[in-house]
Amino acid sequence: MPRDVLLTTDEHDALERLGRRVRLARLRRNLTQEDLAERAGTTRKTVRALEQGRETVSVGLLLKVMTILGYPDRLPALLESDPIGEDLEEVHGRKRAGGVSGVADF
Repeated sequence: MPRDVLLTTDEHDALERLGRRVRLARLRRNLTQEDLAERAGTTRKTVRALEQGRETVSVGLLLKVMTILGYPDRLPALLESDPIGEDLEEVHGRKRAGGVSGVADF
């Protein structure tokens, strides 16, 4: 059963904007919600939830929809540039998580 994610108003607004953009991209491709759902292996109800910016939609489904819309690399590319993290690392240094071995350091 999906858990509710507690979001701030700004985070909720960002999800709604993302949903509207997914909807617009779908419409520009002349796809119905049913068409997109079938191609994504989900239901129209779930596509509708994504387009409404519901926080319960999985990241996996978002990636699948982005791939169908022609943008398979956009989601993974979100943090290619991390200026905030780089600034924090410069100021505070970097600490490795304790007790973790054999984990790739990206």
